[in-house]
Amino acid sequence: MIRVSRERDGMTSPEVQRHAIESYAASNGIDIIDWVEGIDETGSRARSAWWPRLDQSIERLEAGEFEVIVVWKFSRTARHRLRWAVALDRVDSLGGGLLSATEPIDDRTSHGRLARGMVGEFNAYQADLIGDTWREAHARRFREGKPINGKPRFGYAYSPADGFTPDPVSGAVLADTYRRYIAGESVYALVRWLNDGPTRPVGGYGGKGDGLWSERTLRRVLDSGFAAGLITYQGDQKRGIHQPLITDEEWDAYLEARGRRRVYRRSERSTYAYSGMVWCACGSKMHGGAHGSDRARSYRCKDGKEKGTHDGGYVAQTLIDDAVREWLQEHEGRVRAEVEAGIDRRPRRISTDPTADLKRQLSDLANRQVMLVEQRLSMGMPQAAYETLRDRYAAQATALEQELRTTEVQQSAPLRVLPVLLERWDDLTVEERREYLRALIARIEVVPGRPHARIEIIPHDA
Repeated sequence: MIRVSRERDGMTSPEVQRHAIESYAASNGIDIIDWVEGIDETGSRARSAWWPRLDQSIERLEAGEFEVIVVWKFSRTARHRLRWAVALDRVDSLGGGLLSATEPIDDRTSHGRLARGMVGEFNAYQADLIGDTWREAHARRFREGKPINGKPRFGYAYSPADGFTPDPVSGAVLADTYRRYIAGESVYALVRWLNDGPTRPVGGYGGKGDGLWSERTLRRVLDSGFAAGLITYQGDQKRGIHQPLITDEEWDAYLEARGRRRVYRRSERSTYAYSGMVWCACGSKMHGGAHGSDRARSYRCKDGKEKGTHDGGYVAQTLIDDAVREWLQEHEGRVRAEVEAGIDRRPRRISTDPTADLKRQLSDLANRQVMLVEQRLSMGMPQAAYETLRDRYAAQATALEQELRTTEVQQSAPLRVLPVLLERWDDLTVEERREYLRALIARIEVVPGRPHARIEIIPHDA
């Protein structure tokens, strides 16, 4: 296994690691059957693409595909205490080996395992030390009025000597974007205008990599306030030393317009029966809303609207209703015919309850909520911290309860779900109808068009 946190000058290249591993394997009679590489993947952060690679490798070891995993150094495996401990425990319990090509530690002895554990702890300490150094550097840069890093900012050019300076092309475009928004132009219209122009978003704003502006990316650029001469670090905002592209008055006008035009999401669940189920044939999700001249309920292609990838892009909910009910009737007919022919469509008896894990998670969450209250009363937890955790636990409980209900419904599909949908279609609430439909339907694919759209119902067993 080869891992490099970030390709840069002075790094230990993948080629050097590969050569060391090959030499170690040859001198120890080890046949290499496969390579797993992680380039630009950290070994210290909890969220890293490296962990699935490591987990899959250990699963392959468990399946008997190979006997040992060889790395250049143990630090290439993990610099995260929990991940390192879990990986070692899994490998040791399987009777396998995790070997380092450059650190001669015999993990077959108690002393060797102790040394290996100490190496892991030292690697984690190094990661912590690096993190502390970066945090100190970020805080210092913020105090000096500089952004915490030199990542690209749209509208600016960057050099180590001069820092961020206005770019003559993208800077003018960004300033004009603010003024057009203040004047009343919508974000969606601005996205189309930007995508028709020569400038494209830079990295770091959450783009999908297709090179086009999206509503989300543009809002992140505008909301950052960097073009107004502001920098932000850990929730604090202050005036930076870089040259602003817009005036303070224009920034205040933007914030006023942003607040006035902000769409506040309802606390309750979506009021659209097919929310999350409808997809455009172009591959983009379709979102529910009141569209068209008559403002009727319909679903519109996200990319078609924001990026102008194709014309049209929305379909009336009534058309989807008709297509879904017709499919349900045909599906019930097939199920009934199979039952009459003696084909058993009842749910199979399974050895484990698919809802057991969800119920356990709900129980654990309830215990955490009780402990949180006790900590608030006995330990004097700050009110802000208490409210943050309380709201987080409540949101997690709501999501788990919803998943539990959906799982319970899916267990009864289709013999119990179909009659309910067909006989009580008009009596069911939107939330109930959506849960029943999700038990049967994986997705609804739409090819928008006039006078009629093409709608395909794709069931879970397709």
